[in-house]
Amino acid sequence: MEGHTVTSETFSTIRTVLLGLTGLACLGYALAALVMGRPDPVGWYWPASIGSMAGLLIALAALAAGRAKAGQATDDLYHEVNGRAQRQAYWLSMLVFAVLAVSAAQGWVAHRTAMAALGCLMGAAYLLLFVWHDLRLR
Repeated sequence: MEGHTVTSETFSTIRTVLLGLTGLACLGYALAALVMGRPDPVGWYWPASIGSMAGLLIALAALAAGRAKAGQATDDLYHEVNGRAQRQAYWLSMLVFAVLAVSAAQGWVAHRTAMAALGCLMGAAYLLLFVWHDLRLR
C-alpha cells in the first residue's frame, strides 16, 4: 500500500521509546510508593493509563507504517530482544518478589504498598530490559 509515511525503522523507534517511557513510569510509581510508604503515591490508574496510551500510540504507528513495514519491525532481532527481555525480567521479578515479601513480612513495608510496587516493578523489568537490549543490539 503506497502513501505510508512511517518506515519500519521509525516504527521500531516509536515502539522502543514508548515502551521505555512506560517502563520509566512504572518504575517511578513503584519507587514513589516505596519511598512514600503508600500504595497510591499518585492516582492508582496512572500506570495502566500510561501503558494503555502507549499501546494505542504503538498501534496507530503500526497502522501508519502499514502491514508490510510494521511486519519488518518484528523481525528476528525483535524476537531475540523480546525473548531476552522476557527471560531476564522473569528472574528479576522473582528476586524483587522475594525482597518485597521479606520486607513486608518484617514490617519494613506495608503489604499493600509492597504489592503495588511489585506489580509496577514487574512491568518495568520487562519494558526496560526490552529497551536496553533493543538499543544494544541495533
